[in-house]
Amino acid sequence: MRRILMLAGLAAICLGAGCHKETAKHYPVSGEVISVDAPTQMIMLKHGDIPGLMPAMTMEYKVADARQMAELKPGDTISADLVVGENIGHLEKIVVITKAVPPPPPATTK
Repeated sequence: MRRILMLAGLAAICLGAGCHKETAKHYPVSGEVISVDAPTQMIMLKHGDIPGLMPAMTMEYKVADARQMAELKPGDTISADLVVGENIGHLEKIVVITKAVPPPPPATTK
């Protein structure tokens, strides 16, 4: 139950479009991209613990700059800067650490 409440609260924070510079806190985050939703500028990220903020979990994050999403694919491992301000947050400075391994081509029979 506690995890669900934390997830709901943090989801509200992370759905915002930006943070106030004077009150924003920056947290390094890394994890696996689960899904990419370019029209809403959101990615689903399965990340490890974010010390001082939250335990490891999978949740959606707003991406500050849509151009940073152009090359992201499910399965990519990324690092980023999670910027959290008053009731809003987003990801910045996204760096792809490893690209997703494409599935093998289908076997052909002769």
